[in-house]
Amino acid sequence: MSMFEDQPDKQVDWGQRGSQVVLTLASLFIVLAGMKIAANLLLPVVYAFFLAVLSYPMVRFLRRKRWPTPLALGLTMFMNLAVLAGLITLAVRLCISFYGDLPRYVKGLAAKIGEMAMWLEQQGLAGAKAETDRFFDWNNMIDWITRGNVMSSLGAMLGSTFGVLGTVFAGLVIILLLMMFILMEAQGTRRRLLAVKLSGGPDFTGLLRSADDIQKYLGVKTLISALTGVLAGVLCWFFDLQYPLLWAILAFVFNFVPAVGSTAASLPAIAEAFVQHGPAHAAVVAIGYGGINFCLDNFVQPHLLGNRFGISPLVVILSVIFWGWLWGPLGMFLAVPLTMVIKVILDNSEEFRWLSVAMAKKKVRRGEVEVAGYDLHLAEGETIGSGAATEMPGMGKRPDS
Repeated sequence: MSMFEDQPDKQVDWGQRGSQVVLTLASLFIVLAGMKIAANLLLPVVYAFFLAVLSYPMVRFLRRKRWPTPLALGLTMFMNLAVLAGLITLAVRLCISFYGDLPRYVKGLAAKIGEMAMWLEQQGLAGAKAETDRFFDWNNMIDWITRGNVMSSLGAMLGSTFGVLGTVFAGLVIILLLMMFILMEAQGTRRRLLAVKLSGGPDFTGLLRSADDIQKYLGVKTLISALTGVLAGVLCWFFDLQYPLLWAILAFVFNFVPAVGSTAASLPAIAEAFVQHGPAHAAVVAIGYGGINFCLDNFVQPHLLGNRFGISPLVVILSVIFWGWLWGPLGMFLAVPLTMVIKVILDNSEEFRWLSVAMAKKKVRRGEVEVAGYDLHLAEGETIGSGAATEMPGMGKRPDS
């Protein structure tokens, strides 16, 4: 008998249930307000945690090769620092060079759009030039750029996001230090949490059950983002754009933002192609970006991830909006991993498991609905469950934690 078949009506005290809902919503509002206020403290911790989750397989691999733990940890930290320092140094240099050329690009874009507006007027669309000039205030835009307001605004945005950390550099130092200590404490985590449970504390086994899934998602997402960056860079180089390496780094970074990141990363390259080579080249570059993102997101990524990461596309988009509102641009990059953690927490709660089921990805096969990660055909008396993961982390491997 399926739990979705007709079952006898049960008496529900809706007055008591309504009071519980109001109390839960009030508590949730207080928690969210606290998370928003404490973003300066929580963001480095969250980033350090997910970077540690992503880096832990390297530490585990080196330890299995009988490397001493300090050397394994030191090499892992060095690799992370080298990659981050290299990307940031290269990106800053390219951004400074691009910033020097930005007024020229804006003037070129103004000229191209003006030409298109004149062509539209010749085709009978009266007032196109006047409306374009009114919508794009090119003089003020160029003046804003040449006075250095772009860089100061960007610095202010990053400074306000990191808050008391002051600068991006200080934020990275804090993140790397926290990440190092998390990796140092990673060994023995399962036994420690079991001891916490046996001593009367909460049961965190549900989060451990999702550790492999989150780790795999971050690894695959990093690989897909790297492929996106490489292919975008090759595309821009092939069409003779001036900054293919900058657009490659931008595509790599923004691909971590689901749904909207890849599109946002393509706009500067399309604009440069439009200014340098005209509308035809811009259209081809746009199609190239679309083809890269479509193939990687719809064929390569699902093949690598499988069906274990069943979060509804609507939930993904809403999570980007929510975490962006809560923690700014930096929250968008971790929207999916954070949502996965919440989904696991909900799935291990008897009262709120239905929310986890509602968040899951759904497919219709031969007229029947399938929900990723859940079995809809259960024996009588069973409840739906089993969440985002299908096995315990490290199952079938030598335990090292």
